[in-house]
Amino acid sequence: MNLIGKKPAPETRKIKAVIFDMGGVLLRTMDPQPRIGLAREFSTTREELEKVVFHSESSKASEVGQLSDEEHWASVFKHFGVKFEDYLDAYDRFFAGDRIDQRLIDFIRSISKKVKTGMLSNAWVNARRLLSERYDFMDVFDVSIFSYEIGERKPSREIFEIMLERLDVSAEESIFVDDFQENVAGAKELGIHAIHFQSAEQIIASVEQWLD
Repeated sequence: MNLIGKKPAPETRKIKAVIFDMGGVLLRTMDPQPRIGLAREFSTTREELEKVVFHSESSKASEVGQLSDEEHWASVFKHFGVKFEDYLDAYDRFFAGDRIDQRLIDFIRSISKKVKTGMLSNAWVNARRLLSERYDFMDVFDVSIFSYEIGERKPSREIFEIMLERLDVSAEESIFVDDFQENVAGAKELGIHAIHFQSAEQIIASVEQWLD
């Protein structure tokens, strides 16, 4: 079931909110070819490009609002010895194979009649605007938080506490879904019921059990 923590008995269950990660859960890479092609132009592999884009110090700095997204991408270009030009072109090409999981979005809309819903994402400065220009899904949530907006990133205790405060629920009344084990563990430390994402089907089945 991949639930973290002991599942309460049905008669004592009081789930009031379900919180979802974005990248790797709601928005996933379905076609790797655009990313592979960009990596070739950077004279590297897809794996190495993803490592620098997502896990470098400049990425982490932008995720807490200390660097702009443009500065982060300039650091990526510099790392691979590529002349820095239009970072938004590189951004669009890097994410060209990503797709929103519409089944999950429809599921979130359906459970919003029963519980509050939230989205909690580690993301670079400017993510809200760039994502809103490219996708149409954020209006489904009662609360959405990007890490750069509050200067904290998962799995910090503070970012989860801010989400719970804005949803006006307790940890024990909440479910959190993420594809990174360290973020799941961070949620668990606060008493949030956490699910490690493996597939849309698994998440839907797990959440439905808690809400029945």
